[in-house]
Amino acid sequence: MKTLWSTADVPGGLLPAFLQGEDPWVDARLLPMDVRASAAHVHALTGLGVLSRPDARELIQALQAISGDLPDRIPAEVEDGQTYLELELTRRLGILGSRIHLGRSRNDQVAVALRLYLRDALLATGRDLVILGEAFLAFADAAGHHAWAGYTHLRRAMPSSLAQWTLAFAWPLAEDLERLPALYQSLNRSPLGAGPGFGVPLELHSEKTALRLGFSGIVPSTLDAVGGRSRHEAWFTHWLASLASTLEKYYWDLALFTTEEFGYFTPSAALVTGSSAMPHKRNPDVIEMGRARARAIVARAGLVQALGHGLPSGYHRDYQITKPELIRTVDEARELLAVTSRVPASLTLHPERLAESLEPALYATQAAYRKVLEAGLPFREAYQAVQSDLAAGIPLPRLAPPEGSPAPVNPDVAWSLSETRRVLREMRLWIDREQTRIDRCYRQLFEDGTA
Repeated sequence: MKTLWSTADVPGGLLPAFLQGEDPWVDARLLPMDVRASAAHVHALTGLGVLSRPDARELIQALQAISGDLPDRIPAEVEDGQTYLELELTRRLGILGSRIHLGRSRNDQVAVALRLYLRDALLATGRDLVILGEAFLAFADAAGHHAWAGYTHLRRAMPSSLAQWTLAFAWPLAEDLERLPALYQSLNRSPLGAGPGFGVPLELHSEKTALRLGFSGIVPSTLDAVGGRSRHEAWFTHWLASLASTLEKYYWDLALFTTEEFGYFTPSAALVTGSSAMPHKRNPDVIEMGRARARAIVARAGLVQALGHGLPSGYHRDYQITKPELIRTVDEARELLAVTSRVPASLTLHPERLAESLEPALYATQAAYRKVLEAGLPFREAYQAVQSDLAAGIPLPRLAPPEGSPAPVNPDVAWSLSETRRVLREMRLWIDREQTRIDRCYRQLFEDGTA
């Protein structure tokens, strides 16, 4: 097969490598999705009457065989993943293998492969996120009752608890999980049938093909089906950036609170490395790398958005170089989630240092509230009175924590933990149901090549 990059005036050299870019490994990652989409397309061509049932069965069986022996890289002499798949079918089946391209363009082929990839990645990342959220809640269950100083501006502010601190990470991740179904819905439409962006002059019944792949339907706009890739990639990577931003705060706090100066936690040996020059040093490399990797995910999300920004409607080759950045962002986010889920249980607490942080001045706000409640003072007047007491060295009374609360503030912390746990539980169920549904659709694609 002649490659589409070949021209009479530029027979080779720089141009193929420049056009191919990182496609050899990127398209190999997308091949499983290309195979599934191709199987669905075989069903469509059979329904159209251009493939006989025996031919369709041969193609389906060949696609299933190919799916069990996919390469890690597309050969350098092959243009892209779509070309590789067509060449492989032709090698196995002869001219029958080449008939599968009828009614498709590489534009909608790549678009559907990416939609399938993003949909699968969204569910897998959501599952990782649930596991991490549960790890945070397990830490809160085990150690959340410990009180310590809460900080604003990196200065001690009010009494807090480890439960409150843990919720600062567990709850934002739960909120990110709550956003998952809406993002999933936007991805769960098939671009197949859009062709190069203007539809296909065949009665392919694209809606039925979409349902075979587990999509809820087709993209209503054929131009956007192939030209809107960057928008969905940006939505997805910014969702990853949101959860990465939460984890960056977590690692920042750990880097601070595990120092000798604070001493609230000691990281386990699994989280530290030694120094090449200083025998006594134990560097928190996992913590610092977690912080850096979180920032890298945020940066990649910005890059994905920038690469697809400012283009007119329809397909443009610019979209090719968003693929590797998209896949790297997903890989790095999932690795970060997997590592972070092991961190909370790898921390040793030092309750005496936590208790030492509760200096009397932290109770100033509560003392002001007491003056309001007991003496009927306006808050500003009570505020100034407490300020004067502090300046005069008058000790402030400590309020007992509300019954059932692990700390002298936020009596609703138990409810907050329960609400976070509810979201994690419901989202796990939703992810499992959707994954089961999609897996069933994928199995049915290969069960009968004549249906």
